[in-house]
Amino acid sequence: MEQENVIIIEEKKDKKKFPYLIIILLLLILILLLILLAIVVTKKKKEERKKDLNIENIVKKLEKKNIPKNELNLLVKKATILYKSGQKEKALKILEKISNFSKALSYYNLGVIKIQEKNYKEALNYFKKAIDNKENRPIAAINAAFCALKLKNYKLFDYYRNLAYTFLPEISKNPNYPYYYSLVMYYLGLEYETIPALKMKTDFKNDSKKLLGVIYDYYNDPKNATKYLTTPLYKGLNFAKTGNYYEAKNYLQNTNSNIGKFALSLVDLKIGEYKESSTILKQFANKNLNLYPIIIFLKPSLFSIKEAQKEFLNTFLKKREDFYDLFFYFAPYKVYNMNQTINYLKKGISGIPIGSIEEAKSFLKKSATYSTLNIKISDAIKLALNGHIFLANQKFKNLIKKYPNRYILQYNLALTFAQLGDYYNAYKHFLKAYHLNPYDLKTGILALYSASKSNIQNKHLTALIKEDLNDNTTLEDAMLSIYTNDRIKMIAFLQKSQKNTPFWILTKLTIKALYNKDFSYESLKLKSIFEKDIIANLLYFYATNKDLPINKFAQNFQSFFININKKVNLNDFYYGANIAKEWLFDFAKISGLMYRIRILLINKAKTETFDIIPVLKRLAYANFYTKHFEEAYTIYNDLINNKNVNDPQTLYIAAVSAIGANHHANAVALMELAKLKNPSFLEARYGLGLLWQEAGNLEAASIQYSKIKNGFKSKYFDFNIKEK
Repeated sequence: MEQENVIIIEEKKDKKKFPYLIIILLLLILILLLILLAIVVTKKKKEERKKDLNIENIVKKLEKKNIPKNELNLLVKKATILYKSGQKEKALKILEKISNFSKALSYYNLGVIKIQEKNYKEALNYFKKAIDNKENRPIAAINAAFCALKLKNYKLFDYYRNLAYTFLPEISKNPNYPYYYSLVMYYLGLEYETIPALKMKTDFKNDSKKLLGVIYDYYNDPKNATKYLTTPLYKGLNFAKTGNYYEAKNYLQNTNSNIGKFALSLVDLKIGEYKESSTILKQFANKNLNLYPIIIFLKPSLFSIKEAQKEFLNTFLKKREDFYDLFFYFAPYKVYNMNQTINYLKKGISGIPIGSIEEAKSFLKKSATYSTLNIKISDAIKLALNGHIFLANQKFKNLIKKYPNRYILQYNLALTFAQLGDYYNAYKHFLKAYHLNPYDLKTGILALYSASKSNIQNKHLTALIKEDLNDNTTLEDAMLSIYTNDRIKMIAFLQKSQKNTPFWILTKLTIKALYNKDFSYESLKLKSIFEKDIIANLLYFYATNKDLPINKFAQNFQSFFININKKVNLNDFYYGANIAKEWLFDFAKISGLMYRIRILLINKAKTETFDIIPVLKRLAYANFYTKHFEEAYTIYNDLINNKNVNDPQTLYIAAVSAIGANHHANAVALMELAKLKNPSFLEARYGLGLLWQEAGNLEAASIQYSKIKNGFKSKYFDFNIKEK
């Protein structure tokens, strides 16, 4: 009928009826759209019915009770997929029908679903039914035990875990038997018995790893737990174990467990955050808990050529404090500047910094005739000029007992202490000298340098010297700017014309070195003034070789070392300033020459009769670096007990040698003495802290760590966790 209407409208073409035709066409289009919509909706409903029919077909098929077991397993998997996709009702419908065919199988799966829903009560009922139907009994019993545990029904838990153990032989041929066995053993409280089974290959690889981690964690075995667990605690422990301490700290500081906190204290020690470590260890000391016993050891860089080379590249003349020793080394000794001898004294003092020794001595002898005290001072200075710093120090100490308020004596005594490496006593006497003569700004600055080497800050002294300088770009102002790290003043000083005095040259050299500029010109100037001086020569060698590959650097020093007696005066190495000993040892270590140095010192000790103590100290030092620890310890014992040598540096190195010789108890006593002699001796405090911690005294260890400034890095010691 509609088709006929359409034909009539098209043939007549009546103009009057044209508007009606448009309306009819629009209506037809609307009707067609409605029909299409109805078709789509109907089709969708049919598809949904078809899906439902699929489920119905499954159900009907199940009702026939003739499905092979493998096909049944596929149906269970389908039900599981439906459940996971949110179609829980459809999944349950399949499983309920499966129960008509295999009740145990369906009850088991229904139990699993209820566990996922955390409905442990219903899950337990389903597992009970599965067990009653005598299928899948071992695994059902394991799950039933789990549900009972969650419900805190310990009587039922005990029943089902024992039932699971009884049923285990039923699945002995199952490829996943090791995993099921481990679960049963775990529930029975036989955790360690599960470990071998959990390491066997099964389909439950990830679950096995997790359970292994839990077991190791339970038995406080983080070393093994870290292999299997990925919690913040064990991520932190893993990073710590591989030496990534900052990453370890990021994780460990977010854990609340005792293991995590204690591990964090050790990580803080490794990265130099001593205050934080001390606070944590004090808490564990109060609890009497030492979760990670440590063992102290000497750093490999002390003995290995390759490690020593790495250390040398990273540390030699890299900090401003390293250059302070050069100022101490080249600083002049002083005598009283009386009017009648002023010309002699000026000439004598200008030659005193190691060079022109004989000429300086002759001038001092002339000037000394005018003063009894000057005679005694000049005798001590003569010893120092020949490198006998230890004997000079003894003479100045005796003189200062009679004349405690003499500025010159305080200054000279301070200088000998600084050259011997006893910076704490150097600071005390430089400070006294400056207070006795506040016009001597260089002495005040040397007091600041020695304070810095002793880890002491004196802001008041810094302010006093700044005030007296009044912002002048003098040598003293430049020396102070090195201490205060005033870049503007340091750079300004580089623009000044060169003067050929040791301090002027050293100041420019230090500023250039701190800003990675070439300082070979300044080192050459020093070498030209002090032609055979050991430090001037080593400094020039370093300046002209430092940019070479380390192997080439070492090779060149081996060539330099040949006939070293003819090239430099070794008196300062045998008897004199600490820097001469340290530098020659450093260069020898990276060049494989330590045994040659030891032979030099053995021969020197055999013939020395005038000033044996410094030679013995250096020989003991060489014994230590060549791993003759017992010989080193024996010499230090003799020096301390029989020759009255008790400076903090000797006491400390004696303690280090004692550790090398495995006399840790003696090392504690020696380290305590070194720390008492110099309370700001950070190496001694750190070593003592590690020794106390190794002995299990966390309280004593935390006290030492609390006194160490953050960022300190020991040259000698490190530690590991002691193996159980």
